[in-house]
Amino acid sequence: MEMDDKLAKIRSQINSKLENQKKMALVLQTIDETLKQQNQNATPITYFVSFLTLLDQCCVENEIKDLPLATCALYFLDLVAPYAPTKLLKSKFSDILVRVAPTLTSDVADAPLIRSAIGFLESLLLAQDAKSWNNSGNFKISPKRALSALLDLSLDPRPKVRKRAQEAILNVLKKIPQGTSSKKHEHPASSYASEFALNNLITLLNENNIRLKSSKDDSNSQPKVIHNLQLITSITSSNAWPLKQITPLCDVLLEICKSADQYLISAAFGAFEGMFKSMTNEIDAAKFITVLDIIFDLKPAQNDPHLAPSWLAVIAKAVVSFSSNVNSLEILMKLPDIFKSVGTYFLSENASIAESASQCLIAIVVDGIKDKDLLSPPDVDSKLYEQVNFVISQIAEITSDCLTVRYRSSAAFICELISTLFIKLRHRANPGFLNHLDLIGNWRSNEQDGFELNEISEKVIASAISSIGPELVLQVLPLNLTDPKKVGRAWMLPILRENVQMASLGFYVENILPNVEFFQKKVENGDPNSVNTKIFATIIDQIWSLLPYFCFLPTDLQTAFTDEFAARISGLLYEEVQLRPVLCNALKNLVVTEKQRLNEEGDDIILNQQFPQAKAKEDLEYLSTTKATKLLSVLFNVYTQIPMDQRNYVAEAIEPYFNISTTEDMVSTFNKVCSLLRKALDDEIKEGSLTRDDASKPQPKNAVPKLSVTMMDLIVMMTKYIPSDSHNALLTIFNETVRIENSQIQKRSYRIISKLLEIENSDSQSIIMSLVSNIMQVFIETSPTTLPSARPQRLEALVKLIKLLPRDSLHYITGILSEVIDSTRSANEKTRTTSFTLLIEIGNKFKECTGEMIRNTLIDSDIPDSQATIQELFLMCCAAAGPEIPHQRSAAITALSCIFYEFHKELDISYQKELMQFVEVFLHQNNREVIKPTLGFMKVAILTLPEEEILPELKGLMTLFLAINNKHKNHFKSKIKHLIERMIRKFGFDVIDNCIPEEDKKIINGIRKAKNRASKKSTENTTASSSTTSSNKVGLSAYDRALYEDSDSDDSEEEVEEKPTKGKSKGAVQYISESRDIPLDLLDKKALSQISSSKSKKFNRKSIESSFKTRDGKLVIKESNDDDDDILANKDSLNAYVDAVRQGPVRGQKNKLKWKKQGASDNWDGDDDDDNKEVDFKSKNKRGGNNSKGKGGRITKSQPKFKARKKF
Repeated sequence: MEMDDKLAKIRSQINSKLENQKKMALVLQTIDETLKQQNQNATPITYFVSFLTLLDQCCVENEIKDLPLATCALYFLDLVAPYAPTKLLKSKFSDILVRVAPTLTSDVADAPLIRSAIGFLESLLLAQDAKSWNNSGNFKISPKRALSALLDLSLDPRPKVRKRAQEAILNVLKKIPQGTSSKKHEHPASSYASEFALNNLITLLNENNIRLKSSKDDSNSQPKVIHNLQLITSITSSNAWPLKQITPLCDVLLEICKSADQYLISAAFGAFEGMFKSMTNEIDAAKFITVLDIIFDLKPAQNDPHLAPSWLAVIAKAVVSFSSNVNSLEILMKLPDIFKSVGTYFLSENASIAESASQCLIAIVVDGIKDKDLLSPPDVDSKLYEQVNFVISQIAEITSDCLTVRYRSSAAFICELISTLFIKLRHRANPGFLNHLDLIGNWRSNEQDGFELNEISEKVIASAISSIGPELVLQVLPLNLTDPKKVGRAWMLPILRENVQMASLGFYVENILPNVEFFQKKVENGDPNSVNTKIFATIIDQIWSLLPYFCFLPTDLQTAFTDEFAARISGLLYEEVQLRPVLCNALKNLVVTEKQRLNEEGDDIILNQQFPQAKAKEDLEYLSTTKATKLLSVLFNVYTQIPMDQRNYVAEAIEPYFNISTTEDMVSTFNKVCSLLRKALDDEIKEGSLTRDDASKPQPKNAVPKLSVTMMDLIVMMTKYIPSDSHNALLTIFNETVRIENSQIQKRSYRIISKLLEIENSDSQSIIMSLVSNIMQVFIETSPTTLPSARPQRLEALVKLIKLLPRDSLHYITGILSEVIDSTRSANEKTRTTSFTLLIEIGNKFKECTGEMIRNTLIDSDIPDSQATIQELFLMCCAAAGPEIPHQRSAAITALSCIFYEFHKELDISYQKELMQFVEVFLHQNNREVIKPTLGFMKVAILTLPEEEILPELKGLMTLFLAINNKHKNHFKSKIKHLIERMIRKFGFDVIDNCIPEEDKKIINGIRKAKNRASKKSTENTTASSSTTSSNKVGLSAYDRALYEDSDSDDSEEEVEEKPTKGKSKGAVQYISESRDIPLDLLDKKALSQISSSKSKKFNRKSIESSFKTRDGKLVIKESNDDDDDILANKDSLNAYVDAVRQGPVRGQKNKLKWKKQGASDNWDGDDDDDNKEVDFKSKNKRGGNNSKGKGGRITKSQPKFKARKKF
């Protein structure tokens, strides 16, 4: 039972550190013991009676004598009441309510007590039937009286009490009591609750005389109004607001929307939204229509800047809610009237009102019109189809009138709406909206410089292209590229490229592509350096760039992609190098989009009707049987002729055709490629061109790879698509090529295995599983001959092999483990990363096969057999650290760190400590290559082991770490400092401080100082930002503030405006530097130079004026002083300059910037100490410090760094 689970959770808190939780558990324990002594079962009834009795004991003569105990009693009553029998709560309602009443009326009642009382009252009211609510006996104590208490508490100033009461009212009113008349279908107390909320709101507005149209609202009354609106939202959300009170409610809410206070407006909208969302059934349709009519009757004036935007927002919410929750078709039929009513606001003189009207209609179109109502026969009734067509034609007529000169000021907003209509209506926008397209297209065709509607016109055209297709759009707005007498529209080519989808490929081939021949002749006969010739060449490129998009789900693939067109594409692939990327992308799109459409039906019902999956299947069969083999042959030939860095787009076109080719075609193609590979390998080996050093030789630019490498690439691509019968041939190729000592061949050989292991086909997987042991044997045999550059691909294949390794083949892991461990210290980052992944997979395999026998003798007779456990993996890695070879030992410790971090939870604490002690031995070695990973392991171990296990060893570890730093001349200083910082975070400053020897205290002091400085700097930044964003004082001009306020003021002649900017760093702030005399022109191309990420230093007017004025206002011109002009006389300025040079970068090898290391002293805190801020420049130069002066006083190259004797 759910109640038992809740009580058990409370019982478990008997030892809680929180006093209130502990007290709850003790009270429950006492009740349990009492029930046990009385031989009563622990049921909801017994618990209910027990806690009610306990509440009686806490309240004497309507006063609470024991508040904590009363809080506990009511908390448990709130918990068990939902599980108590309804009959009990109904029959004893009056008695129970009388006992609970003191907790609500007492002056000492606090929020936790009242919240529990509210929850208990909610359960009590939910149990009452319609007879109790109607109170036909006129009892003084009735459910309405309890509801009245909840209504009062719903306006309580305490947030948690208020929220709990509002939630209770929502739940009570939402549940229709048993026995309520089916005709009424509303809660008996709904009228009472709504009258209370509405009257209280009106009283608040009247009493406090809130001036809603002014921004100077009474701040004390606003919270009360908001609380009342929240109560109304709870009532409307329960669908309990009576129909007769909707009109006054809408009046009041719309009146509140005139306020300038955004919180009030938001609360009013919440009430509207609660009303709309609550009406979700067909039975609510009439009520919803009435609400809509009332709201439309309250339509504000056309130029009302306060009420009109709010009214439009409410209209949008109401229509969308009706469409989504009640009846979308009914609201669709009313759209013409809605468009007429809202469309009048496009004539408003206020641009924000016109924009709000546009956004209102856009929201209605996007969310209010449902796709199911836009389907065509036979999926919908033809009569319904005609009705929807009529509605669309009416909307088209209304919006067409809005494109006249009368609406010129709102043209941009209207175009935004038309663009949305095209996108939503799709094919149903034809023919109603073709006139809109013609008119807006002509606006753009005029090509007037600076015409503000050009951009939005292009957006409308783009929407039309993606919705009704380029064929219809180009009938209305033809390109006219070859006829100089007509209006040319070459500007439409980029728009077509970005928006064409599911179009007619035949239309492109017959109507657009022929333009290429016309312009090709112009280019051939023209001057290659003339502007016109370059324009013609650009048009050719743009026309060809349309092809991939016309190949995106073409509607006529089988009739348009003929042998003739395919032959033309093939010829161009051979002849026109610059067109290869476009043509390959087009061929890829033909298959990929059809394949995607076949595999993913999706939720777009209009797309499912226009382009069903059956059509995609037919198109793919057509390509597979008639075109795939020939196109693959062409693509193979092109692939072999181009350099490696230009092959990606061809490979991306080849693979989809592998995917759709028939089994017979794939086998035939695979056999041909294998024959070519065999011949190429034999020829290259005979010529001696396939050598180990082949990859290291410098390759000429645009060099074509060897034929063997090309054939291997093709085999890698087709691995996933060849039938399982050919897998043995694949493994034969792998077995032969992996032994060739050429990195290019070896990489592709391992990729074959990786691709093979990715196959999810059940037949193929069963064959692969039977061959995994043989593949692993080849891996072990070829380990010595694998070249370093092929190691990442080998390890990637091993990761997939280990996952499939049978339980009886775990001994193969022994054969590869030493190689995996060595790879963790490889110079190749990919090798290192993959080796860590492989180690984790090995650990998971050992966990999966725990207890299985590892037959190590099959790999090496000197290694005894063992059982597979996670501890065994640690033993293997520890054994690898045995030989006194620094590199091997370093790699073994790195591997231990990796698997310890991943699997330490699988080990006993004692075993973890043994591992830590084993690795700790290596800290005493002199080899830095070994110490570095050892420190890493120690950090992982210290941070993962429990505190009580580390604390006894902490002092010794700290001494050892600091000794390493002294011994190795600060080589590991940053690592040790980071380790100590992490230990401080775990154990605290005091514990670490006590473990550090006295002579090495500087490190802990430095870390403490750095932390304090960072905290102080953070506080200062917070203070500075708050002072910067504070509002300026009113009543003074900027000049007066600069002249008369304190010198600390940030006001100056140069004003800096701080604005948040979009980008990767959301916290970044940019500043616009703007002079009062010369305002920044944001349209000027140079405006970008006035935007900076750093705040410019401000010039304080007063500081200068005070230098020229005496107390009585006389102007005094001081003569210049030689001392003032001597900048170098200022010691602080000199030191600042020296510090800047000393800390700046210098040019190193290959002219790269290199930042200098820290100064002479060991700076553990990462910053200069407060005691050492003064720098003796002369003495530092004398002993060869970081900077010295050369000829002409220039700062020359830094001298060797001074080494301090003292380490800490």
